[in-house]
Amino acid sequence: MKIIITFCLITGLVSSTNVISYSGGSVIMTMGDRHRWSSHTPKYICKFAGGACKTVIQSTAQNDTVFEGRFSLYESKQGHFGVLIRELNPQDAGKYRFGLANNWNREINLKVHHDACCGMSMTVVGHLNKDVSISCDYTVEHKRTWKYFYKLKGHSADWVIFTMPGKNHKENQFYITDDNRLNLFTMTIRELKEEDGGVYFCGTQTWEYPIKVFSTIKTVHLHVTDKVQSSVRVTGFLGGRIMMKCRHPLENPKARFLCRELEGECPEKTYTNVQNEWQQNGGFSLYDDTSGKSLMVFFRNLTEGTYRCGVDVSDFTEQYREVNVEVKEDPCCGKIISQAGYIGETLTISCEHPPTLRASLKHFCKEDENLICQDIRAAGKYSLSDHSQPGLFTVTISNLTLSDAGVYWCGVETSEGHISYTSLTTRVQISIITSKVIGHEGDAVEIRCPYDSKYKQNSKHVCKDECFTEHSDSLIAQRTTQNKTERFSVHDDITAGVFSVNISRVKAVDAGRYWCGVETGDVLMNYLSTELQVVRKEVLQVFGRETLSVSIECSYRGESPESDGKFLCMGQQLASCDKGGVKVSSEKNRTGRFSLSNDAPAGVFTVTITDLREEDSGTYWCGEESLGSSIYTEVHLHVSKGPGSSVLITVCVCITLLLIGASALILYRLKHKETQGSSSSNRTDVTKSDGVSPAACDYEEVNHSGQYPDSDTSVYMNTSPSTNSSDKNKVQLPKDEGPAYATVSFQKNPDSPSNLLVSTVAFIKEESATEYATVKHRPRLE
Repeated sequence: MKIIITFCLITGLVSSTNVISYSGGSVIMTMGDRHRWSSHTPKYICKFAGGACKTVIQSTAQNDTVFEGRFSLYESKQGHFGVLIRELNPQDAGKYRFGLANNWNREINLKVHHDACCGMSMTVVGHLNKDVSISCDYTVEHKRTWKYFYKLKGHSADWVIFTMPGKNHKENQFYITDDNRLNLFTMTIRELKEEDGGVYFCGTQTWEYPIKVFSTIKTVHLHVTDKVQSSVRVTGFLGGRIMMKCRHPLENPKARFLCRELEGECPEKTYTNVQNEWQQNGGFSLYDDTSGKSLMVFFRNLTEGTYRCGVDVSDFTEQYREVNVEVKEDPCCGKIISQAGYIGETLTISCEHPPTLRASLKHFCKEDENLICQDIRAAGKYSLSDHSQPGLFTVTISNLTLSDAGVYWCGVETSEGHISYTSLTTRVQISIITSKVIGHEGDAVEIRCPYDSKYKQNSKHVCKDECFTEHSDSLIAQRTTQNKTERFSVHDDITAGVFSVNISRVKAVDAGRYWCGVETGDVLMNYLSTELQVVRKEVLQVFGRETLSVSIECSYRGESPESDGKFLCMGQQLASCDKGGVKVSSEKNRTGRFSLSNDAPAGVFTVTITDLREEDSGTYWCGEESLGSSIYTEVHLHVSKGPGSSVLITVCVCITLLLIGASALILYRLKHKETQGSSSSNRTDVTKSDGVSPAACDYEEVNHSGQYPDSDTSVYMNTSPSTNSSDKNKVQLPKDEGPAYATVSFQKNPDSPSNLLVSTVAFIKEESATEYATVKHRPRLE
């Protein structure tokens, strides 16, 4: 087609035909038998402006239709010259000339009116092999005009059927009636066929020789739809999801669509604009699966109703399958469960489903970043098995990795004809547990959260403890590379794929489980779990002696002490509490020599260790667990050797030797005085007055006092009667172990005539323990 713009000078008076049309509508003009179409003659149409006629279309092509935009010149099915102008607007009004060059031409004066009655467009849907009716109302001025239906064919239009005012007429399967009382005429198409679909113009025709003018009242888009199978019922459950596959084996359909019926019709279709890619639209997403020749539909927000999933065979012909979606409430379904596992280990998940669907194929899928639950059964690391209990099956995920974290769904799959669907019943949030982080009161601690590279641009969050409820809030959120609150700050290293949370001035209340999460769409996915354990600044020093008992008092902060876990574990490192190092706990408050008692009002629990042994010395940890929080206090227990029987033996030996020596000395002195004083009759008999009997000595057996030393405490042992204690009877124990000493002191009776001096004897023992004793002897005269 060749388009040439020319200006024609008016050389004579030519009469013009007035043509009435409506904004938004179309106008069709055809010539009589004297002005027939000629393929070999150039055709044109021009519009007058400023005394010249500006060409709109001019063509020398030897064909039956030429067009430019909304303007067309064509040969009607009767062989007449035709003009079509579509989608009129007020700027189209004016004077036009059209015709065959050097043969004939005609002029029209086109008027474009704006009227609520006319120029409208509507869509009518008819069902294959059923009757369909199209009605057009008109104003009073059209009451006495002929009524027509034209059908658009490419860039031309031909009449389908017409009737005189107030009359009826039939043409093949088309039937038209004009009701003058209602100002309404109707065309009915019997046994609708696929080729009947298309664009129709209903309107009135006027005749001003030699031009027939047809002005449209309405433009009607007739769609022919074909329901290819009976309706299928699809059942979902409250709080769940539905994944549906709608197969259409048609080769290369024009488009695939989904729509929801309202009053038996589909007022609005949602089409797949791309192939083999998910497309989100409100509460559902569509996927045009070209390899499977199917339309995939993922319903996120379940709403009961009747849906059509179909294909457009052409612009005005479609095929669809009808689906009735029902949403039920069942105790098994709509649950949200959270499970966590360690990297490298195996995780087992129990999935519930309605017992009535026991024979259905079980399904397990994982949500992607578009919140579409993708089938993962082919991944190899997942296995599904039926449980002996009805309404239950298990899923096993082996060799957990960080990429296994995310949101999963359990479901059951049902198939009926060309429709198959999976009802997703249980939402499973799987998180990966990383190594525990230990923080000390007053210090700073860092929690690291690695993430997949596809989440680099997503907002990151950190949440503490209860993070899977509707009331949970993020402890801190990151929407830039850095963010900070009072004691918490977060930094996102997108190069390394790690965002970290730093807590300054750690407190006991900071203990607990922290969840790392990323925003995906409008959903926050918590994928990584880290436990922060807090060690109190205070360190307890406890001393005890072998064979005796010792008590360790541990304070705690729990608000519900009866339900909190309390325990004592032994080990140099805090990790020993997780590896069998627990000696006693509130769950089992007596284990061998260890027992635990709780004083809830005082906020203290006490661990008692009986029959202390040297190997009990070491580092212990008082632990409390409350709502997933673990807080520890470090305890150092020092056990020293207790006083043995060697003290008593040593003292007894010393006393015996001293008594024997003292007795011999006294006898010797008495005999010596007897010899010197034998001539003196008035001398006192020493042997009578100063004789000492061993029975006259005061002494007692040495016993230990039962007290246990700490760094500043002295322990004393006393051999004097309890009624006569003095500093002379005490010996302070030095801290360093060394030789053992025993001391015996004798005091002279003031009434004795003899000059008996105080005697002291010291014994030295080479033993590892330091032992002391003091013995006091007071002789009496008989």
